[in-house]
Amino acid sequence: MTIEAPGQRTFGGEVPEFRWTNQDDECNCVFQRIGDWTNPYIGRTLRVRMCCIWSDLYKQYPQFVQEIPGYWNANEQRFEEEPMEWNGEFDMPESIWFRHLAVTTGRDLDDVRENFKDLPVPKGVKRPPRMEARKAMSEHEIIGRLTVENSALQEQVDTVVSVIHAIKNGEIDLDRIELHDNGFTVKELEEADV
Repeated sequence: MTIEAPGQRTFGGEVPEFRWTNQDDECNCVFQRIGDWTNPYIGRTLRVRMCCIWSDLYKQYPQFVQEIPGYWNANEQRFEEEPMEWNGEFDMPESIWFRHLAVTTGRDLDDVRENFKDLPVPKGVKRPPRMEARKAMSEHEIIGRLTVENSALQEQVDTVVSVIHAIKNGEIDLDRIELHDNGFTVKELEEADV
């Protein structure tokens, strides 16, 4: 049973042969946007060419639309008037390639599609391989590592406390202690006398 809501176009229970997608080049909108909602529990999908609807809305409300001949470079906080050359990892999508050519040559989009359809799209630029992420340690590994570090710190604390006790009891003279940036050493008696 097919239920049709007022103003809603259906395909009489048939699934369309072609699925609209962003960058499918099925319209002349500069920024192609497809709304796509689906729900398996009601067995329905709604697809809307939002870019085409917006284009008609823009004509009705031109006071609320800015069409700027440049893209906003957020890093530089300014508009760049020249289109960038392709530097993506994958080949440039044909729909963007046609629009790039239309802007750079000043030609109509339909004219570009017709006259440049055999021109190969710019190829992708492979990025250098990323450094492999370190494997996360398990809870037991973290506890083990902290236990070892804690033991080393406790050993240092015990050494300092024993030196302080030895100084206080008169067993070590202050002249035997040599300070360093990262701690101290206690000279042997023969070294201290020299």
